[in-house]
Amino acid sequence: MGESMKMQIKLIIVFSILILVYSPASAAIPSDLDVSDINSHSLKSGISYNPTSFTASKIYSPSTGSSRIGLVSGNVAKYKIKVKVGTGEYDNIILTNYVQEEDPWNTSINENLLILPGQGLTEKFYSDMAIYYAQQGYSAYILDRRETNVPSNETDFSFMEDWTFDEYLKDTYKGIVASRNHTAFLNGKPAETINLTAIGHSHGALLITAYEASRYDNLDRGSVDRVVPVDIIIKYNPEELDFIQGQVQEFDAISENIKNGVFNDTDMANMMGIASLAYVDPESESLFQPGLTNMQLFRLMASKTYAFSEHPYTPDYHYWSGDLSSLYYIEENRLLEVTLTGGAVPHPPKYLDQYMSGLMGNIKGYEISASRIDSPLLYVGLGGGFGDYGSWWYVNEVGSKNNRITAITWNDQGHGSIALDRNALELWALIDNWIKNN
Repeated sequence: MGESMKMQIKLIIVFSILILVYSPASAAIPSDLDVSDINSHSLKSGISYNPTSFTASKIYSPSTGSSRIGLVSGNVAKYKIKVKVGTGEYDNIILTNYVQEEDPWNTSINENLLILPGQGLTEKFYSDMAIYYAQQGYSAYILDRRETNVPSNETDFSFMEDWTFDEYLKDTYKGIVASRNHTAFLNGKPAETINLTAIGHSHGALLITAYEASRYDNLDRGSVDRVVPVDIIIKYNPEELDFIQGQVQEFDAISENIKNGVFNDTDMANMMGIASLAYVDPESESLFQPGLTNMQLFRLMASKTYAFSEHPYTPDYHYWSGDLSSLYYIEENRLLEVTLTGGAVPHPPKYLDQYMSGLMGNIKGYEISASRIDSPLLYVGLGGGFGDYGSWWYVNEVGSKNNRITAITWNDQGHGSIALDRNALELWALIDNWIKNN
């Protein structure tokens, strides 16, 4: 048996045990850790956090409520907008808005920027990024999907059977409309006059790409003026036969799980279990990988992510660049804290992964119409993530119909490097420059 196969089997066993032993519901976080504002660890960009007290909600539509949280950095204020999208207990989406104010509940900003997180990630993971864009003159929003409402100790996921990909597109539409309405509520201008740029990361990039090609983009207040998908593969170059076949097998496995009533994905719960051990007891030897400490196992997971998957997306796919001694571009404790205190959620739905593997595996019935994507579009591949593998479809398929397509590959950093890495501001500024020139 090859070493790669042995590693995969060992990691599957590790993850299975972690689900039982170190579920996020019982992850041991030190009692003296202040989790109320983990983002007090500011980036070198000068972003700082000083939230004021929660204020009473202002309701401006029957299904949408807005609450002003307070100032977080200079004159940048934070708002929360809750939108009911279904009848179930967890059928809500949450928009977090960062915007420069003249006074409370008053701004002159008329340009929206919406961030769609990756799978299992939340507003907390992207808040530095959103505050940066608020400082550049946008009304910046982060859209937390339905799964962010599901508690870590939930055990019955039958409600996710209705959380189909089209429902997520519909939720995205409702989030876009709510963002326009909220900005109009603050600045007193018609919602129809507000331009909107959408930045999607990973599964968020998949959603916003499919959204741009869908009927929702043509509905009232639902249009997207510019699209920035970051690190996703919609279709492989047809020459990548091994990767395509791997995603066919992935699609079959996910579809079988759904058929058997398994609607939630467990990958993030596994990662959170490993992160919990690395945070609480970093130097103890790992029970699951003898010879490595808990922190080293976490670093292995982060920097050699392809080894954790039977069907890796790219040959060197990883979340963060590094080795067993350290992660290179990110403060490890901050990454662990954000992950364990609200930056990640353990129970994302399987339908998003099924749709993604269906696209990459060229499964019949899974396609996005490249000809319908007519907005200016910047594809950003992260060098250690999907990189150039992701740009092929945007450049060759979308680009054959749309002459406003730009594609770049940024640095050698991993799939998660858009949000928390020390030099992430360089990427944010690059995207900002493209937006203002398009």
